[in-house]
Order: sequence, then C-alpha cells, then structure tokens
Amino acid sequence: MPALALAVLALFVCAASGHAAQSPSQLRKQLALEKKKADERRQNLKSMTIQERKLNTDLAEAEKRILQLEKNIAEQQAKLLDISAADDEARQEYDVLVAEKQKIETVLTDTLRLLWEAHVRRMAVGGREMDDWAGTDREYIWSQELYKILDDNRSVLAEKEKKLAGVLEQRDRLARSMEEWLASVNREKAALLQNRVLYDRQLRGIRQQRKSTETELQDILQLAENLNMEVARLEAKDIAKMKGQLERPVSGRLRKRFRPEAAPPVRGVGFSTGENAEVRSVAAGKVVHNDILRGFGTVIIIQHNTDYFTLYAYMGDSPLKVGAAVNVNQKLGTVGFYPDLKGPGLYFELRFKQKAINPESWFAS
Repeated sequence: MPALALAVLALFVCAASGHAAQSPSQLRKQLALEKKKADERRQNLKSMTIQERKLNTDLAEAEKRILQLEKNIAEQQAKLLDISAADDEARQEYDVLVAEKQKIETVLTDTLRLLWEAHVRRMAVGGREMDDWAGTDREYIWSQELYKILDDNRSVLAEKEKKLAGVLEQRDRLARSMEEWLASVNREKAALLQNRVLYDRQLRGIRQQRKSTETELQDILQLAENLNMEVARLEAKDIAKMKGQLERPVSGRLRKRFRPEAAPPVRGVGFSTGENAEVRSVAAGKVVHNDILRGFGTVIIIQHNTDYFTLYAYMGDSPLKVGAAVNVNQKLGTVGFYPDLKGPGLYFELRFKQKAINPESWFAS
C-alpha cells in the first residue's frame, strides 16, 4: 500500500486512541434525550399544521367575503347610477313643471286683471251699459267657467309639484342610505384586506418555522439513528474475537492475496466482481474516512475498536458520512473500477493498529 495511504490510516489510529469513547449506557441516555427532542418537534409540527390549516381557512373565508362585498358594491354602485339618472330626469321634469306653473300664473294674473276691470266697469255704470240680460248672463257664466279652469289648473299644478317634491325627497333619502351602506361595506372590506395581509404574514412565519423545525427533526432523527448504530456497534461482538468468522466484504473471486513481502508489497486482498456489486462491512464500527485516495480511488476506512481497522478501496458509490456508525454486514456502497484487475472489484485490508494482517485467515470461508 502506498505511503500516503499508510499516513492517512496512521492519522485515524492516533485520533482514535486519544478519543474517550462513550459507554452504551451513556449513549442510551443521549438517545433517550434525542427521542424526547424528536417527540417535542413532532408535537410542534402538529400544532403548526393545525395553525396553518386554520389560517388557510380564515384566509379563504376572508377572500370569499371580499369577493362577495366587491360584487355587492358593484351592484349598489350600479343602482346608485340608476337613481342618479332617474333623479336627473325627475329634476328636469320638476323644472319644466315650475316653468309651466309660472306661465299659468301669468295667464291667471292677466285674466284676473281683465275680470277685475270688467267688474269695476259694471259697478261704475250700475249695469246701465248692458244691452240685455242675456249678454250679461253669458259674461257671468264665462267668468265663472274661467275661474273654475284657473282653479283646476292651480290644483293640478299643486298636486304635481307635491308629488315630484315627494319623489325627489324619497330618492334623496335612498341615495343617502345607499351611500352610508357603501361606506360601511368599504370599511368592512378595508378591515378584511388588512386581515388578509396579517394572515399572509402569519402563514409565512409558520411555514418558515415549520420548515426549520422539520430540518431540525431530520437532524435529530439522523443523530438518533447514528446513536442506535453506535450502541449496536458497542454491544456487538468484538472483532478481535471474530477471527475465522468474518463474512467476506463482497461477493466475488479472490484474485489478489496477502503478500507483504512482494515487490511491490500487497498488504490486503483483491476481489473481482460484477458491475455495481454491493460492499458490506465485515464487522460493526464507525466510518472514519470516506474520500478519494490517489491510486486507490474512493477509500472507506472503518474503525472497529481502538485497535482494529478495515479498509475498502476502489469503491464506486457510497452514501456514508464520516462519523456514521455501521453494523456488521451493513451495505457501505458499491464497487468501482479496480485497475490491476482491469474491471470492477474491491481491495480490502484488515489492520491491527498500524500493522496490516492477513484477512484471509479471518474469513469464515
């Protein structure tokens, strides 16, 4: 194995030896605490979901009410326009009536003057100028009829004037009432619009808070999963006592054997496999390295306790992060291209501290 790979492995060995591992009981306490946090976050999410639903309902009701108010306002404004148009017509009719009344009053005035002059003349002559009683009678009857016509015209004009004045007054009252109603509806609409802005702001706040809580919950669940894996790893059978019991890390043909004395030395074993063959951990442990190592492609190193490490090289795809706990036979990823074998495969090492040991004697078969 190249010196660079040895240096990387030595670094992880030194770091591991200086780190005080927690006991399973301590990890279980931490796990219980994280589960409690997760339950609290779930409860918070449930409460926020209820709030969000209520706000959505309130917002929908406000939108519905605003639309209804806008429809009512449009209808009433159209009615106001109709009233205004009818009012204009009534006022024009009223003006015509007033002009007609003035004309009739003028005619009445002229007629009364003539009648008065005739009456004065008769009184002055004592009726002596009258040719006959028949003429006098006709003049009298004509005068009476004229008076009657004048009185009838006065009555009709007065009735029309009174009726038009009532119509105008009623329309004025209706217009004022509708304007007051429109002002009240507009105030309600303004309040609803203000509430809608408030609902939108609250919804944005809750959604942002929920998103943050969901992210936090995922982090807590991931930590809890890692703690579970760590507990399982610590309570798993010690790799030091598993010699001759380890399952091979990959299904394939053994093509390179352990030959540390060769030139160049081979400090592990190599397997040829099919495309995308799964690579699995030979024992429980913790990922201390998952990165590209020049000459070895993607390399995963797992620490099994303070002394034992396994190394998996020429890996293809692996989702594991450094610090993740793994169980025995857990999938680490898939194989990549193994240059020496000119195809897909896996290079595997087993080390005690910094010394490579022959993994073949540790395999069950």
